[in-house]
Amino acid sequence: MELNVINTICKDELLFSGPEQSTAADFVLEFLSHINVDKIFGVPGGAIEPLFDAVARFNRHNEISLIPGCNHKVKPSIQLITSRHEAGAVFMADGYARETGHLAVCCATTGPGSTNMITGIASAYMDKTPMLILTPQTSMSNFGRQDLQDSSDDSISIVTMLSRCTRYNSMVTHIDQLKYKLIKAVKTAFTYPSGPVHLSIPMDIWQQMVDADIPIGSAGFKKGGNEGYDQESYEALCKLVTGGEKLLFLLGENSLPYSKSIVACAELLGADIVTTPTAKGCIQANHSLYKGVLGFAGHQQAEDILRDKHVDYVVAIGSNLNPFETAGLCDNMTVVEKMLYINHSVSDGMVFESARLQLYGSLKKIFHDLEGHLTKRQVLDNYVNQKKSDSRFNVIRYDSVKQSVRENNITSLTHVEQPERSAPVKPQYLMRKLPGMFPLDTRFHIDAGNSWAWATHYLHLNSVSNYNIAMGFGSMGWAIGAAVGAACAQSDAPVVCITGDGSYLMSGQELTVAVQRQLSVIFVILNDNAYGMVRHGQRIGGAEPIGFELPSVDFAMIARAVGARGVTVRNAQELDELDMASLLENNGPVLLDVYIDPEEVPPMASRLKELGRG
Repeated sequence: MELNVINTICKDELLFSGPEQSTAADFVLEFLSHINVDKIFGVPGGAIEPLFDAVARFNRHNEISLIPGCNHKVKPSIQLITSRHEAGAVFMADGYARETGHLAVCCATTGPGSTNMITGIASAYMDKTPMLILTPQTSMSNFGRQDLQDSSDDSISIVTMLSRCTRYNSMVTHIDQLKYKLIKAVKTAFTYPSGPVHLSIPMDIWQQMVDADIPIGSAGFKKGGNEGYDQESYEALCKLVTGGEKLLFLLGENSLPYSKSIVACAELLGADIVTTPTAKGCIQANHSLYKGVLGFAGHQQAEDILRDKHVDYVVAIGSNLNPFETAGLCDNMTVVEKMLYINHSVSDGMVFESARLQLYGSLKKIFHDLEGHLTKRQVLDNYVNQKKSDSRFNVIRYDSVKQSVRENNITSLTHVEQPERSAPVKPQYLMRKLPGMFPLDTRFHIDAGNSWAWATHYLHLNSVSNYNIAMGFGSMGWAIGAAVGAACAQSDAPVVCITGDGSYLMSGQELTVAVQRQLSVIFVILNDNAYGMVRHGQRIGGAEPIGFELPSVDFAMIARAVGARGVTVRNAQELDELDMASLLENNGPVLLDVYIDPEEVPPMASRLKELGRG
């Protein structure tokens, strides 16, 4: 009898795979599974229901295939992660993509569901996050007839709205377009400059039948772009950096995926290293060559070395050198004239005709080849000299041992104590304490506002690629969703979200997603009853003190009310006594409501100068 049940299920499963049971929504799910998508972030609604139905069918189909006697290829299930707001879904997808390097997928219903996503999509666009956004439309027969939540071109056009913040953006108006537009969209998402792509699919298209036997024709996608470089410029770079000159490496956001090779080259050359705020995760804070962050909330040591007349060349890598990231210092012609500028493409950076050298191409290949060239040169020097290599090569290898800590390293230069144990926590002290409260591989996500400033200047991680910040568009609440998305992508390490009370009041409902899925996310709220950056900006810039006040909120109580662990930290003594290990013993989120000293001024002078208020 059991065998008959199994056989019946297998027969039903085979019928499902036939053309008569395969809708456009089913086809999209099959395609996404084929390219290793395992999660979709979104919010349900009437018009997007066909996609949600397809997810349920897809996963049920896989469960049936696992039954003994059903000899069919089993695909991984696709988890549908429901956020509490559509912007939160996009932020989660962003965090997931950063953690995995895979395509992120998010969806929402038509009308306000789709428009709610725009801020998150714009943020992903500015930060080049590969992402597929799927939105529906009302049925095409109802376009322009004032149907509920119509967002077609005859009404509130979501395609038009997203035209300036997507890499590819199209409506599917016929079932035969679906396959080709879907493949084009995904390829574009991974083609440099990567970023979000959007397909708008009317409800009647979602439900149409497609030929399930059409081959998908793609074994997977990965980031693409120029895989070579200009040989003449590369050879000029090799000659310039090996001439014995004093070098400074300036690492920008595009350096992050290739930081190991880039830092290895700096070590072989004995070059000091500074980063932009978004590239802070490229290097350990205690690395002997690291001189800190340049630009917003950066370090004086980084600015001083950039201006140092003894530095012969500034090797600027993977940065567009915008005023926010460099505090305008790279507009200084003295700096520009000794710059060796290296980036993916000409269009990505500000082209300085006065720069000593410009090299465009694959950062991966450039620094792979440069590391090999420098290593061979070092071996040759050792052989010829029959002694230890020249001191400029005598540095500690990046990936073999811990870096030595110098007295003037950035951690010691920004060290802040708090002798007033019963006073509200100084944000500088909090940032110093946080890394030691968690495992070394903990992922940190930093939200917009004062959290940016405090973390950029004072939060120092002795690990690589675990520091995440989204400064392209500056969306408050980004880190809340992104931290949840990152936790959905892995369970090996905790994820810390550093946010302000203002940001949390905007997007804090996403905590319930972490509760529902029992994710190890620690939300650290800098609670000062204010939009802190606004308040301090008004004070420093001489503006009217208005609009920054927030009510007193017991965030720990709110966390407990929705099933999370909530802890209030009122002063430095309570912070020191916090037993984080016990809080991390069980799965699920933790919220730390930290009362910070509202009078501590964040290091934001460069931002005010940029706004003309400094």
